Amino acid sequence: MSDEANRIIDGLGGTTAVSRMTLVPPSTVHSWRKNGIPLSRLAHLKLAAKAEGIPWPGDTEAEQSPSSDNSEDNIGGS
Repeated sequence: MSDEANRIIDGLGGTTAVSRMTLVPPSTVHSWRKNGIPLSRLAHLKLAAKAEGIPWPGDTEAEQSPSSDNSEDNIGGS
């Protein structure tokens, strides 16, 4: 399971909320919990959250510390 993806999805309201925000099936969001969120979907998700006025989970942390994923294809993926 991807801890980073779970943190983001839970911080945005859970699987169903993220599914509605991104117009993808809940099963797709559920797979992100296991495999990580693809970078293209992550960008879409950030825009959707901003449009709905939802703060990005851990935004303060992300601004203060450099990313440790080294630009992998999935956030928190293996």
